[in-house]
Amino acid sequence: MPVHPSTIEFVNDSGTPIRVVRSTRRRKTISAVWKESTMVVSVPAGLTHDAERILVLDMVKKLERKVARAVVPDADALLLARARAMDAELFGGRAAPASVRWVGNQTRRWGSASLRSRRIRLSDRLRGMPQWVQDYVLAHELAHLVEPRDGHGPRFKTELSRFPRVHDANIFLAGVSHGYATKPYATSGGASGAVPDAAGLPLADDDDFDDFEADDGDHERF
Repeated sequence: MPVHPSTIEFVNDSGTPIRVVRSTRRRKTISAVWKESTMVVSVPAGLTHDAERILVLDMVKKLERKVARAVVPDADALLLARARAMDAELFGGRAAPASVRWVGNQTRRWGSASLRSRRIRLSDRLRGMPQWVQDYVLAHELAHLVEPRDGHGPRFKTELSRFPRVHDANIFLAGVSHGYATKPYATSGGASGAVPDAAGLPLADDDDFDDFEADDGDHERF
């Protein structure tokens, strides 16, 4: 009687690496777990090849469906974690944002901050942009929480200058805003009033971020 190998490995049609382990201690049950990006399926050693093949493929499909249904990380929770890490690194934790969320209804603002509730909202138009551009907008709103009474004044700008790519991000966002403004049927606003820098390129206008309401100290534009 031929001796079958105790372990076989293959890759299924969906590209999943699979290792089948034949165990003499198993009699009726099979199990599957992920180990270092490989699906390991344990089966009874006494199974016929046909039975083993059917049971293994069925178990793999079940586990793949389970993984597909797994909860996707909360994008807002990840954004809040990023904001708190940046706050610690750039501002020594002084901004202390209470919540940070992506929103879809900020069509004329890249971001906004509420000084009373310490909430930050970022336009989801940023989500397809480079990470350092997203982080710049986040740093801009965090700087408002650090300097809540300075608007876009010198103390605010001093805090924001802690972010290493302020100038680059301003130019990037100004270009994007200009693109929105020149598209047919685009809403007015964005960087149309931006002041060019020394190279003749427009810089992002402060109006692209938030409004300062003197009566309640909030920067909000939802």
